[in-house]
Amino acid sequence: MSIYYLCFFVAVIHLIATLSYGVRIAGARTGKVAFCLSLFNILVLVSRTSNTLLTPALSKRVESSLHADSSGLQHEFHLLILSASVATLVGAVLIPMFQRYVTAVVGSFDRFPSLPRMMKFALSKPGIEALAASWTVPAKGNFEFLRAGHRLPWNIFAMNVIGSSLLATGVLSSLYAGLLAPELRMTTGQLSAVVNFFGTIMLFAFVDPYLSYVTDGAAKGGEGDARLRAAVFGMAGSRLLGTVMAHFLMVPGAIMIAKIARVIPA
Repeated sequence: MSIYYLCFFVAVIHLIATLSYGVRIAGARTGKVAFCLSLFNILVLVSRTSNTLLTPALSKRVESSLHADSSGLQHEFHLLILSASVATLVGAVLIPMFQRYVTAVVGSFDRFPSLPRMMKFALSKPGIEALAASWTVPAKGNFEFLRAGHRLPWNIFAMNVIGSSLLATGVLSSLYAGLLAPELRMTTGQLSAVVNFFGTIMLFAFVDPYLSYVTDGAAKGGEGDARLRAAVFGMAGSRLLGTVMAHFLMVPGAIMIAKIARVIPA
């Protein structure tokens, strides 16, 4: 399979993950917080588990590179991470448009209380027209949080950076470790689940609960909406930083995974 097809697949995964932040804004503005959180969890589950679908194609590339120069494979892996960064940046820019579109689609759920029918509406002519009408760019007010640093949860953003970087490089580092320890490449490949576990737990246990808390505050009105928008764009920015950090973690992570694979008792 061409590396460009894989880059496109990775880009779609990270685009969905970034756009999912806009679902929380839609939930706060429509008052359907619990329902929108369900949609958010569906999108997040798809994005955070779809990396495993890449494993067979990437494993085949590793097998083909065992007796060749590994620099080509390293370049391809960095290209995959780059596609994740670009998609995350595009997703951050499209968040305002996406939350408006989700608001319109969620409104249709009152008429069609069925998720499949709601999806049908989203892909129908009225749904596409709603998407076109939702086009907008991020307003300057969304970036006011940069001048209010004392109110920002920098520790949560840092966890989002770490968790995002682990998820972006977990599979790639584990597979690349198979080149460093070819006799243990099955073990190194399985260790990707451990890396993804820590990244997922960090996001689910620390980052997502904070976003849920801010979403509840925004649903009550007042200054909560501005705080939620600041949190969402802060999360998108920290996610972008996490994908950039993955470039620097990929090879060192592979070396560490290879060492761990060697010390695991048989």
